[in-house]
Amino acid sequence: MSEAAVSIKALKSASTQVRQIFAAPASPGGQDSEGLDLRQLLSALYRRKAIILGCLVLGVVIAEIVVNQFTPRYTAAADVMLETRKFQILNFQSVLSGMSTDFAAVADEVALLNGPTIASKAAARLHLEREPEFNPALRPAPGFDPIGWVQHVISLPFSLFNSPAPPPSKSDDSLRPETPDATPAGYALMGHVSASNDGQSYIISIRAQSENPRLAADIANAYVDAYLTDQLDVKYEATARASEWLNSHLADLRKKVEDSERAVALFQQQHNLAPSKGSTLSDQQVSELNSQLIIASADLAQQQSDLQGLQAALRTPGAITAALVLKAAPLVEKLREQEADLQKQQADLSTRYKPEHPTMVNLRAQIADIQNKIGVEARNAVQSASSTVAAARARVQALKDALSQAQQTNDVQNTAAVQLRELQREADANKALYENFLNRFKQTTAEQDIQQADARRISTALPPGGPSYPNKSLFVEFAAMLSLGFGILLAFVLEWLDNGFRSTNQLEHIAGIGTLGLVPATAGSALPQDIVLEEPVSQYSESIRSVRTALRYSDVDNPPKIILVTSSIPSEGKTILSLSLARSVARSGGKALLIDCDLRRPGVSKLLKATDGPTLLDLFNGTGTPDSVIQIERTSSMHYVAAKAGTTNPQDLLGSQQMRSFLERMRSQYDLIVIDSPPVLAVSDSVILSHVVDRTVFVIRWETTPRAVALGALKTLRTNGGPIAGAVLSRVNVKKHAAFGYGDSAYHYHKYSEYYS
Repeated sequence: MSEAAVSIKALKSASTQVRQIFAAPASPGGQDSEGLDLRQLLSALYRRKAIILGCLVLGVVIAEIVVNQFTPRYTAAADVMLETRKFQILNFQSVLSGMSTDFAAVADEVALLNGPTIASKAAARLHLEREPEFNPALRPAPGFDPIGWVQHVISLPFSLFNSPAPPPSKSDDSLRPETPDATPAGYALMGHVSASNDGQSYIISIRAQSENPRLAADIANAYVDAYLTDQLDVKYEATARASEWLNSHLADLRKKVEDSERAVALFQQQHNLAPSKGSTLSDQQVSELNSQLIIASADLAQQQSDLQGLQAALRTPGAITAALVLKAAPLVEKLREQEADLQKQQADLSTRYKPEHPTMVNLRAQIADIQNKIGVEARNAVQSASSTVAAARARVQALKDALSQAQQTNDVQNTAAVQLRELQREADANKALYENFLNRFKQTTAEQDIQQADARRISTALPPGGPSYPNKSLFVEFAAMLSLGFGILLAFVLEWLDNGFRSTNQLEHIAGIGTLGLVPATAGSALPQDIVLEEPVSQYSESIRSVRTALRYSDVDNPPKIILVTSSIPSEGKTILSLSLARSVARSGGKALLIDCDLRRPGVSKLLKATDGPTLLDLFNGTGTPDSVIQIERTSSMHYVAAKAGTTNPQDLLGSQQMRSFLERMRSQYDLIVIDSPPVLAVSDSVILSHVVDRTVFVIRWETTPRAVALGALKTLRTNGGPIAGAVLSRVNVKKHAAFGYGDSAYHYHKYSEYYS
C-alpha cells in the first residue's frame, strides 16, 4: 500500500473517531442524528478549558515580551488636495495646462509622490544622509541577532495591519531605475513614506514613518513642500523654455513680415493697382455697365412688346382702341366718347327712322369719320413706338460694346490682382503669426512670475503622541486570538487522543451498548465494598442501588436473577462491583449469592479473606455439596462461594453441566446471584460463563480503559457470548466528570449531594 493511501486511510479513521466523539445524542426513536453536536463540542472545550486558558495566557505573555523588544516607529501624516478650481489671474492660456481632475490623474500624482524624485528632494531638504536611519554607512556593522530574527518572523503577520516597514537597503545601485535627481537617501526614504488616495476625493494623504516622532513629522511636511515646489518648478521650467523658444523665432518672423509687405507695395506700384474695398476699379466699372445693360435690355423688351401689341391691333380693328389707350389715352378716350354718343343716338333714332333716312345716314357718316380718326391715331402710335424701340436697341448695343471693352481691361487687371492677393495673403499670414508670437511671448514672460501649484496643503503633520509600530494592542490581540485558536485546536486534539470512555453518551454512540450506571470512585481510606455497609445513604451506595434498579428493569417481563460481572482487562473494578452489588442486596433485606468464578486470580476470595474455607473447586471434585461450599458473611448476611487458583481446566469446569445444575438450583433460593469472572480479553472463561447466566454486566473503568480494548472485548462477547445487560462505568471521578459537563447522571451529583451522608 502506498504512503498516500495510508495517509488517506489514517485521515478517514481520525475523522470517524472525531465524529464519534462529538456525535449528536440519539433521538428518542433510537436513531442517531447525523452531524456533530454543538453541545458536545462546547463540552469538549469546557473540559479542556485549563489547556485553552493556559495557551491564551502563555501566548499573551510571550506577545507582551516580544512586542516590548521591538524598536518603536512613529507615523506622522500630512494631507494635500489637488485643486479642481483654476485661479485665472490673467485672461490668457498658460503654457502648461492645469492638472486633470479625473482619478487617473490622481493616481499619477500618487505614483509621483511614491517615486524617487520627490523622495530625493525631501531627503535633500532635511539632510537625511546624515541620519543613520536613512544612511546604512552610518549604522554599526550588522551581526547575527537571533532575537531580532525571531521578532521579524513573528511580526510578519502583523505587517498587514501596519504601515509598510522600511525595505532592506540595497547597496547595488544597478538595481535602481535611472531617475533624474534620485539619491541613495531618497531611495531609503521611499520605504518610510507612503502616499495614498481613497478613490473618492482629491485628497492625497502622505504618511511618514521614523524612529524619531519629530523627524516623522518633518519628513511628512518636507514631502508636501517638495511636492508643491516640484509642481511650481515644472511649470516655471516649461514657461521658461516656451519663452526662450518664442524669443528665438520672433526675429525671423519680424523680417518675414517686412519682406512680404514690401513685395505687396512694389507689385501694386508696378501694375498700377490701387487698393479698393473688396474689388478693383475695373471690377466696379464692369459691374456698373452690366447693371445698366440689364436695365436697357429690359426697357428694350418692353418697348418691343408694346410695338407688337399696336401692330396686332392694326390687324384687328376691334382691338385698336384697347391698344391706343396705352399710347394716346386722352385723345382716343375723347373720340371713343363721341363715337359712343353717336351710336346711342343711332340706336334711339333707329326705332323711328329707317336706315335710308338722312338723319340715320348722317349719323353713320359721323361714326365712320370718328373711326377713321382713331385709325390715324393708331398708325401714329405704331410709328412712334417703332422709333422708341430703335432708340432702345441702339442704347443696348452701345452698353454691350462698352462692357466688352471694360471686361477686356478687367481681365488684364484680374490676372495681376491674383498675384497681388497671393502676396497680400502671405503678408497677412506673416503679420498674424508675428503678432501671435509676440503676444504669446509677452504672456509667457508675465506668466513666469504668477505660477501656482495645482495642489495645496490642507493639513500639517505634527509629531505623533505614540508609536504606530508595533501596534501593541493589535499585536497582543492577534497573539491572543492565535493562542486561543491554538488552545482550541490543542483541546480538540487532546479530546481526539483521549482513549477512554467518560460518559454514557460515548458508550451508547461508540460502543453501541446501554449504560446501567456510573459508579463513583471513593475518597479516603474506606474501601468501596465497605461503604455499602457502613454508609448506606452515601453517593457510592446510591450508585450501586441505581445499577441494581437498571438490572431489574433491563428485562421487565423476566428480570435477570443470575448476572455475570466481567471487564475487558484487569483493574477495572469488576470484583468490587460484584461484591458491592451482593452486599447491597443483602443489606436491603434480600438474599444474594456472590460466586467467585475467577479460578486463576480469585479476587472475591481475597477481599473476603476466605481462601482457607470451602471453595467452588470442592463442588467440581466431589468433596463438597452445593450447600457446603456456600459461606455467609456475618456483617452483611451475604452468601458467597469462594474460589481457589490452581486448576488446569477452568473453562471445562465453568462450562460443565454440573455448573449449570448448581446455578439452576440456586436460582430458586436467592433474589440475585452475582458471578465474578476473569477479564474477557485475558481468558475465555467469561465467554463460557455468559451462556449459563441471564445477563452479563460489562465493567469499564472511567477514563482509563482504552476504547479499542473495551470495544474488542464487547465484540468478543457479542460474537461468542450470551446476552449483555449493559455496561457500568466504574471509579468515576465525580468532580472531574461534573466539571467536564457530560450531562449524564453524575453531572448532577453535586446538586443533590445533600441526599447523601
